[in-house]
Amino acid sequence: MTNAVWEFPLSLPRNAFTAREVPRAGDIWRLCQDAATLASIGAGWPPSRFRTEKVAFIVYRMTMVHEARPQYGTALDAQTWVSRLRRRTLCTREVRIRSAGTLVAAATQEWVHVDFETLKPKQGTEDTAAAFPEADLGASVKMPAFEPRHGAEDHFSFQMWQTWADPLAHANHPAYVDWCDEATSRRMLGAGIDPVLLVPIAERVTFKNAVLPGEQVDVETRRIGALGTDAVALEHVLHTPRGVAAEAVTIRGLAETSGESLISAWG
Repeated sequence: MTNAVWEFPLSLPRNAFTAREVPRAGDIWRLCQDAATLASIGAGWPPSRFRTEKVAFIVYRMTMVHEARPQYGTALDAQTWVSRLRRRTLCTREVRIRSAGTLVAAATQEWVHVDFETLKPKQGTEDTAAAFPEADLGASVKMPAFEPRHGAEDHFSFQMWQTWADPLAHANHPAYVDWCDEATSRRMLGAGIDPVLLVPIAERVTFKNAVLPGEQVDVETRRIGALGTDAVALEHVLHTPRGVAAEAVTIRGLAETSGESLISAWG
């Protein structure tokens, strides 16, 4: 009998933490990726089996809400389950990260089953469906509501490193969150705000196309709203020469103070 709900003890590496001794949003995403992969291994589908059968699950959308900021060395528990599997192709996976019973982060991942070489959607087998049974342990994660408040737009460009490529030979999906936060941090620095004060509240990324090693990436960022004076809502569009790679919304605040100066950083 295949388990529908999987639980694992996990930990964050030292390099996941900022100079303020709190983990970066992208590294919490990597923790969720570990939970999903371990659950897949436990269900009989390790990465080697996907390669042998020339298929894969790739993320096309992920939403995360951050509830707490654990310190380095804190014991974390990950719980994950599939809440919906459609046509043996589209899979909704929930991940909850807790510390001593307290929720640290909650994520909803939308995966698509694809052909390994073309990355085009491909229906999985009945064995695949049997390995990932549905479970209902609560609602999927939603982004917090914010008030529309449009502001300035700026750009941050870089070249995708060869050594950033993941097992599918493209940028791993948590890297997109790092890039969005780097764009935000550079804007903060220009506005006289220490980037280390950045606090992740929530984010959603919708993936459109892979970012490949060596490609030029342009991150276009603009303010689209605010949560009172607590946080700013930012829209990011990531472009490569082949078109839009991803669209993201991040909600960010500041440690030790209100988010007013962060909101104002975009005009």
